[in-house]
Amino acid sequence: MSSENNWLRDGYKTVLTLKVCGWSSIAMGMIFFLIPEWYAELEGANTENIAWLRNLGAALVAVNGVGALLAARDPLAERNLYDVVMLASVLETIALGWSSWTWEFSATEEIFIVGPLFMAGLVSIALILFRPKKMENNL
Repeated sequence: MSSENNWLRDGYKTVLTLKVCGWSSIAMGMIFFLIPEWYAELEGANTENIAWLRNLGAALVAVNGVGALLAARDPLAERNLYDVVMLASVLETIALGWSSWTWEFSATEEIFIVGPLFMAGLVSIALILFRPKKMENNL
């Protein structure tokens, strides 16, 4: 199989991963940004200090959401943006995993913490696996 055919196969997976990352990040980010009190109540957490959730929502929308969708238009040409989205996703997943391991949440409904952690982990792994490869003519 030629390297061009490999790119088409791998490129589809890359674009699909970016779109899943982008749209899921926009969805969760908008909830966190616009109605963090609702999400906190849903997960059984207190609503005394939800500024961190609103701040995370803004970052999810801007970097992981819009950034991923922009990179999906041409992952090879937007490789630097792809790397920023991937780094943000991996670091956010590690942070959420760490906070879950030590249970730094006031939440009582674990599924609303563990579910997003599982999805973020899958997306982060996919972003690493399907990262656009440098081609000889596109160094």
